[in-house]
Amino acid sequence: MRQDAVILAIAAFLFSPGAFRAEAGPPPDTLAVHSILDAAETLFRTMKTKDYPATWRVLTGKSRETIISETDDAIRRTGAPPFPKERIREDFAAGGPISREYWEAFLRRFDPDDALEKSRWQMGAWEKDRAEVLITRQGADRPAVLRMFREGDGWKAGLVETFWGH
Repeated sequence: MRQDAVILAIAAFLFSPGAFRAEAGPPPDTLAVHSILDAAETLFRTMKTKDYPATWRVLTGKSRETIISETDDAIRRTGAPPFPKERIREDFAAGGPISREYWEAFLRRFDPDDALEKSRWQMGAWEKDRAEVLITRQGADRPAVLRMFREGDGWKAGLVETFWGH
């Protein structure tokens, strides 16, 4: 299943000693750093507390649309009657049964505490509308790089942009 492969790739990338290391850019102002790091931390904290609507809100538009499309494809492969994509989108926004199934499967293979409690965080490269958060797990030689993007009302986590590889 594609989701299993993606989750394993995320875990391997995020916590492997050979993870990509970004060069830090010019130092952002304190308020921007706080906003970026807060949004990144919110991703993992909402996963940990299983607040799936909040997890959904902190993702970029591209991440949300990719997850909706992949969920739609997975539903179609089961032979179940298709759901309109708008219904899938609404389910994820509300933390409905499709959302819960998706995120619970994700969390069976990824422990947010690895990022929250067992890693050191710092800013990486930073530009006006994009930034990188370097997350170095205890014992790792190099950090994983979480890509963040400024969208609409603030900074969003690029889960797809970071880990899906397309």
